[in-house]
Amino acid sequence: MAYKLLYLARRAPTVAWEDWPRTWRSHAIFAGQFPAMSGTIDWMRYTTRVDDPALGVLPVSSEHDGVSVAEAPELDTFYGRGFSPEQRVLIDQDELRVFDRYTPDFSFYCSETRAVEGPLGEAAVFRFLRRKADISRDAFEAHLKGEYAQLCAEAAGTLGAQRWSLNATIDTPPRDFPFEAIDECWFATVEDAAHALKTPTMARLTENLAKVCDMERNIAMLTRPTHRWPKPPKP
Repeated sequence: MAYKLLYLARRAPTVAWEDWPRTWRSHAIFAGQFPAMSGTIDWMRYTTRVDDPALGVLPVSSEHDGVSVAEAPELDTFYGRGFSPEQRVLIDQDELRVFDRYTPDFSFYCSETRAVEGPLGEAAVFRFLRRKADISRDAFEAHLKGEYAQLCAEAAGTLGAQRWSLNATIDTPPRDFPFEAIDECWFATVEDAAHALKTPTMARLTENLAKVCDMERNIAMLTRPTHRWPKPPKP
C-alpha cells in the first residue's frame, strides 16, 4: 500500500500570483535542509492552479492556488516528528511567509487505491470530496474504491487519463477542510485535462460521485506541476 500526503494550498496575501510557484518552491528548499525531512519519499509534486481563460469555462475552483502531493511507503515519513522545537519555529515562520496558514491546517494524510496505473503527467485534476451527511464513512469509502474506481478505470482511455488514484484520509481532516477523500487524475497535458472535464464521460463520473458526496461542497482543481522531486532526467 502507498501512503500519500496531499494539501490544498492558498498563498499568503503578500505573495503575488506571478511569484507563487517560485515562492512555493523556495519553501521546499528551505524545509529540505532539516534532517527530519530526509525520510524516504518516492516522489513529490507541487501543482499550481491553471489560470488560463483560453481553456474556457471549466467545473473547477479558483479559490485555492495549488495542490501538493507526495507518496511514500511509510506513513511516518510525512509526520516530521524529528524537528527540534527551534527548527519547528523556523518552519512555522517560513510557512506563513508562503501560505495563508500553517500547513497542518490544510494537509491530508491518506492511503491510496490506484484505479489506473500509469505515469505522472503535465496536468492533474484533484477533487476534494466531502461525504454526504447520511452516508457512513465505510459506505463512502466502499463506493469510491469499488463502483467509482471501476468506472474511472473504464473511462480513462476515453478521457485520456493516464494515472488515477483514490486517496482516503487516515486522520481526521482539518477543521476548515472536512474532505475525507481526494480523487487524483493525471493527464499528459493541460489541454487534455481541460477537454476531459468538459466531456459527457466526466459528467457521468460526477453523477456517480453524487451518490455519496456533497457535491456543492466538493472542491475541484485543475493544476500543472511547477516543482518536481526527484527531478526528471534531462532529455
